[in-house]
Amino acid sequence: GRVLLVFVMLQYLEECEIAPPSAGEEHAVWQLVWTKQGIVAGRASGAVDVLDFDKLETKQSCTEEHSLGIVSLSQSADDRYLLTNSMDGAITLWQWTKEGRLEQAAQRASIKGVPCGPEPNEPYPVQAWVSALHPDAHVFAVSGENACVALFSAHPDTFGEHGQRLSFDTSYASYATCLAFNYEGDLLAMGTNTGVVFIWDIHTGEQVACLTEHAQPVRTVTFARPNVSYSDHMFVGSDDRTITVHDVQAIRSHVSETAVAAPQGHRGWVLDVQAGGNGRVIASTCSDHVVRLWDLGTSPIECIMTQTQKTPIWGVAWHPDSMEGTKEDMGSSTLMAAGHRFITGSDDGHVRMYRSAGTGTRADEVV
Repeated sequence: GRVLLVFVMLQYLEECEIAPPSAGEEHAVWQLVWTKQGIVAGRASGAVDVLDFDKLETKQSCTEEHSLGIVSLSQSADDRYLLTNSMDGAITLWQWTKEGRLEQAAQRASIKGVPCGPEPNEPYPVQAWVSALHPDAHVFAVSGENACVALFSAHPDTFGEHGQRLSFDTSYASYATCLAFNYEGDLLAMGTNTGVVFIWDIHTGEQVACLTEHAQPVRTVTFARPNVSYSDHMFVGSDDRTITVHDVQAIRSHVSETAVAAPQGHRGWVLDVQAGGNGRVIASTCSDHVVRLWDLGTSPIECIMTQTQKTPIWGVAWHPDSMEGTKEDMGSSTLMAAGHRFITGSDDGHVRMYRSAGTGTRADEVV
């Protein structure tokens, strides 16, 4: 017999875009966040731009702090601070003014050589290739060559001081490709070029997991927000074209480090993964020029929307108002809570906004 399967599909339309000042590879958007204070794009040129989608223009372009491309961009939970990190190892702490502009709060041209235990006055041995700001903005994490990871003060008066090295299984030593704190701030995850993902308990400084399910570089590691239907989940995107979904509670309790799902469909490097709305839908971007939305509530996980652009898509971010989700999951109707808008940052330097056009259905026949 035949079985008819009906899938709920999300529909998003490209609403508008903000173009770079001119064409060129230096304007590629490598990092992207959408805070309640505004949209911030980190470019390959080193510029940190604040974008105004009401006027469809770049409201502010900060070009003095970084001379090379922005490889990390993270924010505090209260949206007061941002942290940027460029290819030359420079790290800048930003804060928002009352007028909605970014101003430099502190900066370090290099973290290499700063005293960082475990031995007294032992210097941090490498440049910061990636970084992440703690949700409470009291510390930031850095890593680089040999996957050497450490925490430093993020307070403007002591920025980059009081280093603390985190220990890990050096048999997998390589170099770091991304860092991320969970929203509660007690876990830190690091992706590496060998595909290994390390996770630490920040309170104890101990490594709690070493995930080895990817054989190629990990480009992105992100955590679900708390108080949503799929909280306590972590998402990993890799050059192997695969996203893995991990149960953070199982990792905490040392029950399992195996991925609970591995949605596939991209035809290139997975560059970013972000959960939106009530946590049931995740968005992923890729070097294949496609942004995809996935429904975590289906088994196996279904791709429920695709949008194609002309160049690789480095980042995706949901409208911050769509993040006030709940843990209630009442079936397909909750897909409408995925977020009414998201933005993408692409290799062509454009930041594009997509708005929700509702849901549709797709029917498949299975023999």
